Amino acid sequence: MSDGDRIRTSYHHGALRQALIEGARALLAERGAAAFSLSELARRVGVSTAAPYRHFADKDALLDALADEGYVAFHAGLEEAARAASDPGDRIVRLGEVYLRFAEEAPALFEIMFRDRPGRPSGPVAFESLVTAVEQAQRAGALPSAQPPAILARTVWATLHGLAVLAGQGGFAKLGLGAPRDLLAAESLAAFLRERPAQEGPDANRRTAGG
Repeated sequence: MSDGDRIRTSYHHGALRQALIEGARALLAERGAAAFSLSELARRVGVSTAAPYRHFADKDALLDALADEGYVAFHAGLEEAARAASDPGDRIVRLGEVYLRFAEEAPALFEIMFRDRPGRPSGPVAFESLVTAVEQAQRAGALPSAQPPAILARTVWATLHGLAVLAGQGGFAKLGLGAPRDLLAAESLAAFLRERPAQEGPDANRRTAGG
């Protein structure tokens, strides 16, 4: 039995939506959102061009489903990094490393996650990880406390997102300002953290070697 035959047989057991999600994930990584096509997806999965519309109203609905998946993985990575931190300042840097790593490893998914997605709740849940980390760092004196945690977290988030986009587009390399991913996060977030130079502390070698 061919792969296409196996997929078609499994649809009788309600697996069409999952097959579309899995195929869409691969197609997005290969082509990006701009060149993503439901007809191409249907061809790859081995179904009619009408089949995807049984589960998704249009291309954007399917991309939203992929973005939701991305936020689940993103949030899990942030929470794991937060648990592994040695102190509140280290937690901020580790979250920054996760942010940049996610953008580097899944650039097409990263792009659609941050587009305008009305009514999709996953993004704010992931952002709460950063707000919590900022609040803890403020209480510990690792971050200035003049601003509310959510406002400072917004600034840190914007910084990380800018770093991710510039690194992904080669902007830093063009200016001779590139750095390994983990070191880039540590060096940039040192501008926020009090008395925490980017290359000091027990994790300095790990960050310097990161890429």
